[in-house]
Amino acid sequence: MDVTVRFFAAYRELTGLRETRVALADGATLGDLLARVFEAHPKLARYRPSMLLAVNQEFADPGVRLKAGDEVALLPPVSGGRAGVDIRRKAIDVEAVVDSVHRHDAGAVVLFLGTVRADPGVKALDYEVYRPMALKKMGEIVELAKQKFGVLEMSIVHRLGRIPVGRPSVAVACSAAHRQEAFQACAWAMEELKQIVPVWKTERG
Repeated sequence: MDVTVRFFAAYRELTGLRETRVALADGATLGDLLARVFEAHPKLARYRPSMLLAVNQEFADPGVRLKAGDEVALLPPVSGGRAGVDIRRKAIDVEAVVDSVHRHDAGAVVLFLGTVRADPGVKALDYEVYRPMALKKMGEIVELAKQKFGVLEMSIVHRLGRIPVGRPSVAVACSAAHRQEAFQACAWAMEELKQIVPVWKTERG
């Protein structure tokens, strides 16, 4: 059986590949596939302890059995169509993000903007994303925030490409009946975004 392997960020630069197809025996596991990939690209093996694995846009363990046609993504540790979730190259319309969560039964609306910081030697950041999986995970964050904190609405917008110092790269907005829930949900969502959404940034001078 054949499966597709996709490489992102540093792994793509290391292998020189965006994706490749690998032939495996029926019943092979994700671990078996990794062994084949590391055999072809030995330098990649050193990153295994921190490497994230996904099969068909879901995080997976090495013991998962693969099927013909599966898409496997090898992801470095992450840095970030559905309503409230968007990934775009153009500038974030902050007013539109806030408007998207307004409701008459909301007593609080909280907005967080993550902006490119002027660290020494940094003039911009380049953002790369595994788009299908990122949108899926962002949508899951929105739904879980509603269950966990009782927020009424939440929107998450992340940018792609090169973003200069001082400009927003991500916006998280949420509305709730009370400000405490809105603040907590917004902070939690941003932490989750940094942990599980496959978005990477590269400093540019």
